[in-house]
Amino acid sequence: MSDPQRYVLGLAYQAGPDPRIATGADGSRDFFSPEELEKAAWEFQKSARSIGLFHENGTEGHADVVESYIYRGPDWDLGDGVIVKSGDWLLGAILDDVAWQLYKAGDITGFSPQGTAKRRKPTIDPVKADQP
Repeated sequence: MSDPQRYVLGLAYQAGPDPRIATGADGSRDFFSPEELEKAAWEFQKSARSIGLFHENGTEGHADVVESYIYRGPDWDLGDGVIVKSGDWLLGAILDDVAWQLYKAGDITGFSPQGTAKRRKPTIDPVKADQP
């Protein structure tokens, strides 16, 4: 039996408000516009490209990014309640054995980019942006 590729493809971040996340008590909700998300994805590809585990410092190096792109196709139903839409950021990575075992055990379920952002009032109504 040959060794598995240990390749995973996942949603790094959705463009616009995530309909699965409720609006906060203060009426706000964090999200990227598709244009700003594209800039963030490009900057990640140019300079960061580091993936750690569980947002813990010192865990980098368990995955090698081999794909990073903005999805431009029609809606793609992943069958688990997540629908990838045009403008969403996808990452593909090859996991090392430690991360692969965690993934197979269900302990790793997706990507969660870390970084900094400037919070500002949206120029679109996030509730209306959720509407088709």
